[in-house]
Amino acid sequence: MSFILTLAFINGCATVISKMINYRCTKVLGTYNGSLVNYAVASLLSFGLMLVSQNFEIDFYSFTQAPWWMYLGGAFGIIAFIISMITLTRLNVMESTILLLAGQLTAGILFDAFVFGSLNPLKIFGIVLVAAGIIWDNRISQKR
Repeated sequence: MSFILTLAFINGCATVISKMINYRCTKVLGTYNGSLVNYAVASLLSFGLMLVSQNFEIDFYSFTQAPWWMYLGGAFGIIAFIISMITLTRLNVMESTILLLAGQLTAGILFDAFVFGSLNPLKIFGIVLVAAGIIWDNRISQKR
């Protein structure tokens, strides 16, 4: 279990590093060209990883059998990326990361509520605490 927790932590670090590199890329190339570079490189890397995988097999038939909503992951990914690049011009990295976390927590709770029918008041309270912390930090930072 500690290995999985370590991987999750590394994923969080990689997300912030990726965001900062991509932000610099969009400053040079523009938001849409920067996002194109990001997804082109990611696609090539994914294909390369597939090639060296033991389970390399492209089954085009399975693509046609997947429900339409499964293709929304990529659409939401590019929307999230573009929004992230736009907001980084107006927020610092810490605020952006905390708001990203709060949004992910909210989406997770809503997903659990609508898909699994479970709603935990403690989780909602946790998001409220995170949001209050963001507001408090902003007020303290503005006074400086």
